[in-house]
Amino acid sequence: MDPKVLFWDIETKPVRFWAWRTGKQYLGHEQIVAGERFDIICICYKWAHESKVHELSWNIKTQDSTSMINAFTKIIESADIAVAHNGDSFDMRQVNTQRLLKNLAPIDWPVSDDTLKAFRKHFYLPSYKLDYIASLLEGVGKDRMGFQDWIDIVEKKDPAALRKMIKYCKKDVLLLDSIYKKAKRFFKPKIHVGILNGLAKTTCPSCGSSRSCSKGVMIGTTFKSQRRTCKDCGRTYKGARL
Repeated sequence: MDPKVLFWDIETKPVRFWAWRTGKQYLGHEQIVAGERFDIICICYKWAHESKVHELSWNIKTQDSTSMINAFTKIIESADIAVAHNGDSFDMRQVNTQRLLKNLAPIDWPVSDDTLKAFRKHFYLPSYKLDYIASLLEGVGKDRMGFQDWIDIVEKKDPAALRKMIKYCKKDVLLLDSIYKKAKRFFKPKIHVGILNGLAKTTCPSCGSSRSCSKGVMIGTTFKSQRRTCKDCGRTYKGARL
C-alpha cells in the first residue's frame, strides 16, 4: 500500500489599502479599507494516483469560503502526505486563519511535504518559484493571471474570471505533481512505506522492499549504522544500528 499523497494549491483574495502613491512603501494596518475581509477564493487538489484535478471555490455572490473549507477539511485529513509549494508558510496558514476567523475547529493536518523547502535544501537554482522550476524540468510554466482578474472576481463577481482562476490553480497543481515526482528521489521520505504496511523498520523507507544490499557503514556522532541500497527502487537509506 502506497501513502495517500495529496497535491494542493489555493488562491486568495487581495486586501485593499489606502495609499498616497505608487512604488515601494510601508503600508500599516490602519490603511486597510474599513470592513475589508480577506479570504480564500479557491482550492484545487489531486491525488497522486489520479489524473483528475478537483476544484472547490467560494460562493461568488456572498464571497464566503466556509462551505469550501469544510469540504476540503475532510479531504486533507484523509491524506497521509500533503504536498504544496510554500505550503507550510502560506497555504496551510491561510486555511488555519480562515478556520480561526470562522470559529471552526483546527484541522488534523497530515504530514506536510513543502516542495519549496525541499528544492531549496537539495538543489541550487536561480529561482525557486514554481513557474521557473516547472519551466526548467517540464518545459512549460504556469498560466498567466493579471491583477485585473482578481478585481473582476472580487468587485464584479464575474463567474468567467472565477473560472479562469480555477483553471490557473488547477494548472499549478499539475505542475506541482510533475516536479515532485521528478525530484522526489532526491528527498528524504516523509513516511516510512515499510512501517505504513506493517513491515519491519529495516525495510526500505521509500518503497517498503526488504530486498537490499550493503553499502558500508554510516558513522554518526554517537552511533554507527548500516548503509543500505534498495534493490527495487534504488534508494540508499540508513539501516539497522550496529
